[in-house]
Amino acid sequence: MKKYAFSVLLVLASVVFSAHVPFLKPNQFIVLHNRFQVESSFTEDPFQADFAMLAPAYYLIDPKGEQSIVAPVAKTIAAVYLEPLIVSAGTYRIHAAARKGPQYRGVETEEGKKYFSDDTLRVTGKKITLQYFSSADTYVCKGEPDYSPMPLNQGVEIIPLSAPNALKVGEPVRFKVLRDGEAVAHARMVVAYDNAHYTMESTVDLYDVENQRRNNVFADGDGICTFVPEKPGLVLLFVTIHENIGNSHWESHNNSLTLEVRRP
Repeated sequence: MKKYAFSVLLVLASVVFSAHVPFLKPNQFIVLHNRFQVESSFTEDPFQADFAMLAPAYYLIDPKGEQSIVAPVAKTIAAVYLEPLIVSAGTYRIHAAARKGPQYRGVETEEGKKYFSDDTLRVTGKKITLQYFSSADTYVCKGEPDYSPMPLNQGVEIIPLSAPNALKVGEPVRFKVLRDGEAVAHARMVVAYDNAHYTMESTVDLYDVENQRRNNVFADGDGICTFVPEKPGLVLLFVTIHENIGNSHWESHNNSLTLEVRRP
């Protein structure tokens, strides 16, 4: 199994790009009418769209695992919009394929921490580069849920091990973090609630280099995270995996999962 370095080692300081994470946000998690759409964007503060995430492809994956491509119907500076057609009952995954992003120049300190943008002015170490890749997922349901875990086994995935449209406050739910189909032992999953930046005392960004966010969740040796939702509403789960691809060159593979939490 490959060895991965996680986002706890990374510092991202650029105000414009570095703290942004990808997300998909449906306007309905339980699809009740045909005015169904999904927003695709990058954000610093979920779920405020900052700039559009135009993925190389979007997929609708039905309860049987069959995939169909979803073409965007509109694009603005801030977001891309999809209108997937959901006809039959069951649980559907909407997937934004990995998008190649910017490559940063940075500094790696003796402690293994990686600094970019203005932060490179205050540290010393080895010069490095980091290439970004971003993907995103969400799940919706029409009628009765019909769910079984069916990973794509490509890139980074946060796979629910039970029905993803049945999350309730206070009830534990498990996820498995995968990289190209392999479990990622001890992966860190950042948890961010909708509009939490209005109430949080800390302003730590979603990459959380120093691991200061109190509700971060860590996987066990089999890549399984147990998450207990604290409040109703939308929640973003986010994983970053770093891979050294030779000498001073790194890749950062990022994936988010947007879900809805209901009252108990």
